[in-house]
Amino acid sequence: MNFLQQYIRSLLHRLLGKDLDEKVRNYFISGAYKSVFMQACIALLTFITSLFIARVTGDEGFGVYTTVFTWIAILSVLATFGLDDLVLKKLPVYKQQKATSKIKGLVAWSNLFGLLLGLTIGLTFLFLIYVLPSLGLYRYVNYFQWAIWVVPLFVLMHINQAILRSLHHFGWGQFAEKFVQPFSFFILLVLFYCIFDCQLTDKQAVVARCLSFVAAAIAALFLMLRFSRLFLTDKGIELEQKAWFSSCRYFALMSVLYIVNTRIDIVFLGLYQVGDASIAHYNAALKLSDLALIPFVVLYTVTAPMYAQLYANKKQQKLQSFFTKTTRLAFFVVSIILFLLMFGGEYFLMLFGENFKAGYTVLIIMCLAKLIHVFFGPVNYLLMMIDFEKEAAIALCFSVLITFLGHTILIPTFAIEGAAIASLIGLLSFEIVLSYIAYKKAGIIPTIIGRFSRKIK
Repeated sequence: MNFLQQYIRSLLHRLLGKDLDEKVRNYFISGAYKSVFMQACIALLTFITSLFIARVTGDEGFGVYTTVFTWIAILSVLATFGLDDLVLKKLPVYKQQKATSKIKGLVAWSNLFGLLLGLTIGLTFLFLIYVLPSLGLYRYVNYFQWAIWVVPLFVLMHINQAILRSLHHFGWGQFAEKFVQPFSFFILLVLFYCIFDCQLTDKQAVVARCLSFVAAAIAALFLMLRFSRLFLTDKGIELEQKAWFSSCRYFALMSVLYIVNTRIDIVFLGLYQVGDASIAHYNAALKLSDLALIPFVVLYTVTAPMYAQLYANKKQQKLQSFFTKTTRLAFFVVSIILFLLMFGGEYFLMLFGENFKAGYTVLIIMCLAKLIHVFFGPVNYLLMMIDFEKEAAIALCFSVLITFLGHTILIPTFAIEGAAIASLIGLLSFEIVLSYIAYKKAGIIPTIIGRFSRKIK
């Protein structure tokens, strides 16, 4: 086992090239090891959990579950308000400056502000469902009464995980989301299934997921307090609320627009009354294509703090090399997984149930979208980490408008296939505009191409 680990590390060193600092390469590789293990575990467990829910609740039950948590995902990202990205950007700089009073201030402020905002947004949404039945969500009200509490729990979990990652605790900075939440969710589902005579309803699945986020939020807070104790013992506390809030506005806009851009397809399918069963088929295809993004998720999880640090230290050439080489590595691995999914798609979809193979065309389109996404690399994270979050937000606004227009035109005619095509067009426009901004504003060329004609020193 040690021989295999040494071989993989040696291979990664060669793929990343000699033009990167040894410190930078070791940073990425050590962080990637922990992330790959956790991301692989969570992807496998999430897939098995989705299969379980689809099998025992049926097409319509899985469709209801999908619709409810699509809305919860959008609300949760809105309530996070970019606080996790703010922490990832600011704490590495504060740590380098040894400004422990600012670290303590940002940790306390982000947790308190995030919790209050999460509760406010969640309860306001629930109130609107009751008083505005014309929204079309009142039939899900019994589900939202439980699911809405995920919103503040999600916020706390993400903020405290970001704190851990920004202080270079990469493994523990993903433990709550990548281990505690999915494992507790699966265990609760199995427990409910056994208690209720080998039956599971969609509402029980919603309750189980809510309880799993309670465990995850507690775990993230506990780990943050444990591993950040050295920086939180300073008696002084310095707040830069105005500057933090200003940065958060763009981070929040980026995060919300991004989640809307990637989840609005299911919302539109519901608004056009495509049917819970068809939404379930669509979501199954989406879940499968998401499996391929494990290496890409690892990429932006590990590299985001390094983008900020290299840019702050005016090491633009090293930043270009680091971005290009890590993106190429992720693209190579993701491409292999995507081609396997495309060729064996119908078989994989039938694991959810016989009827789910109706989502095969959607799976092909989704795989193509993922390939384009990884080809360009995590450009949005790059821009947010190097002080161009405003420009990135404008690009995302443009993409969302394109996606909205695409859904409006294509879903009435092509149903779930139309939603997939609209998402693909919106994503492509987003990546092209972001890449142009990165080149013009920061001199960084995204994509796996990078700068072939220019040797980075």
